Amino acid sequence: MKKQPLNIFFAAALFMGCGKADVVTFSDKSTIKAADRSAWTITASTEETDCETAGAALVLDNNINTFWHSAYCTVASSYPHWLNIDMKAPIKMVSVDITARQNNGNGMTKFRLEGSTDGASWTMLRDSVNFTGATKTPQSYAVSSANAYRYLKLTALTGPNANNFLAEISVFTAKE
Repeated sequence: MKKQPLNIFFAAALFMGCGKADVVTFSDKSTIKAADRSAWTITASTEETDCETAGAALVLDNNINTFWHSAYCTVASSYPHWLNIDMKAPIKMVSVDITARQNNGNGMTKFRLEGSTDGASWTMLRDSVNFTGATKTPQSYAVSSANAYRYLKLTALTGPNANNFLAEISVFTAKE
């Protein structure tokens, strides 16, 4: 078995529920790589498609100026809001990057991440994690790479208003 770089696992262990900061910054990204999102699909608890084009697929389009928005026009929605990504193959994730909507910082303030092999039974990866909507660069959240998951679910738990929105979600894995 090939040894994995120590700094990835150290960062994940350091920030996994030890009362430390929620956001991880990988200053040396030479040991990780972005997972290919080109074939991924996504579903959402709700999405706004009546008053604006803000469907869930926009968090996977590599454009930070587009965004998913929970429904608000015809049918109002409230927390929790969720996004469920089918990554099409099991991935051993190291971190998940979440980018806030660029022109509105009033989205979620807490969220959870879950992984699944079948899309039905879920394993908690991170719970009640802080998110800063005013931060316009990607915020990285370390997750344990002990297991591979095909599905990633982000559930927005709280925020300053009833709606939620996000610009992008990316997953990083260890380089082989």
